Amino acid sequence: MTPQAAAPSTGISTGLFGLGALTSVLSGVGGIMGGQEQKSAYDYNADVTLQNMRDQMVTNQQKYSNLVGKQASGYAASGVDITSGSPLLVMAATAARGGEQGQKIEDAGTEEAAMQRYYGKIAAFSGTMSGIGSFLQGITKSATSYYGATAPTPAPSVPSINPDDDPMRGG
Repeated sequence: MTPQAAAPSTGISTGLFGLGALTSVLSGVGGIMGGQEQKSAYDYNADVTLQNMRDQMVTNQQKYSNLVGKQASGYAASGVDITSGSPLLVMAATAARGGEQGQKIEDAGTEEAAMQRYYGKIAAFSGTMSGIGSFLQGITKSATSYYGATAPTPAPSVPSINPDDDPMRGG
């Protein structure tokens, strides 16, 4: 085979290698972008969780404020002094219960949002690793194909026939 005959094959191989490399890059970028999109979705969910938590805290505060108000008006309607003694202690305990409930709501919401953000970071990392893996796998496959198409082919070796080594001749 003359060098001129090998040139078209090398050109095609180079073109296919370039196409394989481009495909690998696109696949890698796609994996990375997919991970970033998942991270964005988890971050959005975390923001929604925090907003829901704030809404629940406001609702809880209003609920316990109303309850304390009902207790105060009930005691006052009965003619009981609400500024001291047992009525004041009951209303203070109700308000404290409301504060404790609000803290539980805040803790649960904050924890849930933190977990969502953590999952987002894991998704982004996973997407990045997947993208890098796809890129490397594609480049390796393209390089192997290119080498196989352009590497010199070794000449076949012909075994020598020595009559002394021939088992059929009794040697």
